[in-house]
Amino acid sequence: LLGWQLDSVMNYVFRGAILDFCRGQEARYTMAAIMSVIENYPRPVLRVLMNSLSTHDTERILTMLAGEPLNGRDRGWQAHQKLSPEQRAHGVRLLKIASAMQYTLPGFPCVYYGHEAGMEGYRDPFNRCCYPWGKEDKELLAWHKKLGGLRADCSALWDGDFIRAFAKDRRLAYIRHDDKTALYCAFNLMDHDDVLTPPPGFSDGV
Repeated sequence: LLGWQLDSVMNYVFRGAILDFCRGQEARYTMAAIMSVIENYPRPVLRVLMNSLSTHDTERILTMLAGEPLNGRDRGWQAHQKLSPEQRAHGVRLLKIASAMQYTLPGFPCVYYGHEAGMEGYRDPFNRCCYPWGKEDKELLAWHKKLGGLRADCSALWDGDFIRAFAKDRRLAYIRHDDKTALYCAFNLMDHDDVLTPPPGFSDGV
């Protein structure tokens, strides 16, 4: 990543940090993984990292967040697995948090097709099903459109600085800023509501 071989990489470090945070990891470990990339990757690479949550080589993100662990089960088992309504509702909540981190961390969001429509599935070929035209998850589509609009409007997300703000228990916050815009990003995965007060100069966001 020093300019002689690779221009960018698929950012599996951020992906692992986000998934681990959503599945129970303490925020301080998640922030440590994020900072390891920010502190060691050259800045020109940081701004073009491919931040993905699921790909054609992994289980679908909804399945990973809310489904029963694969644990080496065969294709016969995988073929008949669907999230229950309760599992899916839980997975959608977690996916909103995961995708918000994906869209606000350094790099750019690389969305595997159907991810934004709420597709499920374990390993190949069940993660490569056809796009669910007309049956998309409207809630998740609207959420991803909102995140896309945020990135378009906030230049700090293109190449802005990253500042660690808070990381304790299941709560995590950071700031993205440049000379034109700034964004305070806070995430709470505790089992109760909490308030992470924005630093001076930041107002409550959406």
